[in-house]
Amino acid sequence: MITRIEIDGFKTFQGFAVDLQPFTALVGPNASGKSNLFDAFRFISLLAKYDIRHAMQGLRGEPEELFRRTPNGTTQSMSFAVEVLLHRSGTDAFGMAYDVPAQRLRYELELGILVGDDGMPRRVQVVRELCRPISKGEDRAKSYLKNAQVNYTRVSHFIRVNEEKQAIEVRQDGRQKHGRPLTLSLKEASRTALSTISTAEFPHLYALREALGNISFLEINPQAARMDNDRFDEPKLKSDASNLAAVLARLKEETSTKIRPDGVLSDIAADLSSLIPSVSRLESLSNVSQRQHAYALQFTDDLSFSSRVISDGTLRLLALLTLLNDPERQGTLCFEEPENGVHEGRIPALVQFLRQSAMVSTDPDEPSFQILIATHSPKVMAALDDVEIVAADTVSEVDRETTKRAVRTRMRTGVQPSEDLYDPEHHLVRSEIEHLLQRSVDAA
Repeated sequence: MITRIEIDGFKTFQGFAVDLQPFTALVGPNASGKSNLFDAFRFISLLAKYDIRHAMQGLRGEPEELFRRTPNGTTQSMSFAVEVLLHRSGTDAFGMAYDVPAQRLRYELELGILVGDDGMPRRVQVVRELCRPISKGEDRAKSYLKNAQVNYTRVSHFIRVNEEKQAIEVRQDGRQKHGRPLTLSLKEASRTALSTISTAEFPHLYALREALGNISFLEINPQAARMDNDRFDEPKLKSDASNLAAVLARLKEETSTKIRPDGVLSDIAADLSSLIPSVSRLESLSNVSQRQHAYALQFTDDLSFSSRVISDGTLRLLALLTLLNDPERQGTLCFEEPENGVHEGRIPALVQFLRQSAMVSTDPDEPSFQILIATHSPKVMAALDDVEIVAADTVSEVDRETTKRAVRTRMRTGVQPSEDLYDPEHHLVRSEIEHLLQRSVDAA
């Protein structure tokens, strides 16, 4: 899970930093930067797996539009930093087990535009990359990690730029790995050093790559979620939920018992029933001859409806609850507008489901799970605890030299019960958030 993110030079972010809880709600009007923050998470995730060109193609907009625009022109670099809690052990893609003595890491990355002799941008490349352990004394998240028995270890940097600033050094930290660091040239660095890590021979970096590379995004497409699935479809829920039938089939197969023949599907149905009372059962249907998976919902009047006729709102809730009840869920989930399709009276129950699903694990065998939501709903905001709220808005600033205005995204934590003794740049009161959301409603 990610406990802090810092951004500078990406889209609307300048000198930006925000600390994150296991369950965090980005609350603010439209065009306040919530989606841009999710884009930053998506970019970091893609950069952990692919080269820069591929990662930029996975985002909204052209590559040059990803760099912050100011009255003085487009910035020539962007930088990110994330602080991460790693699971203490794991297995790589080749079955090699590994342990992580230092669970708290800080990862920093700077990208720059290489400009040709004609003044035109040629490519984007890595300028700087760093990964180091976080000590217990400097840990900003230790207030809610205190029961997690986090491992802190004093070791040197895992990634850093060499003294000549010509290459990135990757320290070998695996078992019996104490040789010279792996050196990667910065002359034409078209991908991050982290993205080159493919095995547990570098246990900390492999665990970090998995944590960042597996940030998930739920952007449910009800029409896609209605589809039957081939038996070889992806077993982990896709962002658009197009493989929902296959996931439900896997969950039933893995969790079914004689006492509970539907396994965890019974829990999904029970949770869905608390939001839509007429739901009584969730069925996973497999057609052996056609090698396909499907599903249906039964209701209290004994009527059964296939996925083809279930409403969009019900499908959104079903996909979300399927993910939340998956025993294999882990990492960080980003979910925009969870209130879509949900009756206002049931929003508090939905927020409670999200809150209870997000957790810092105290079990060495169970990874932590983080949920980040983005919303402009006053009803969702009313159901949130103060510590869960990150309020998003934009700040317009005037450049002293050009007198032109530039807009940057601001996100504030630390909701105060009153306006006494609070810093308006970093804290706010609930009435201010309500005013921001009301402006969004009025604009709509």
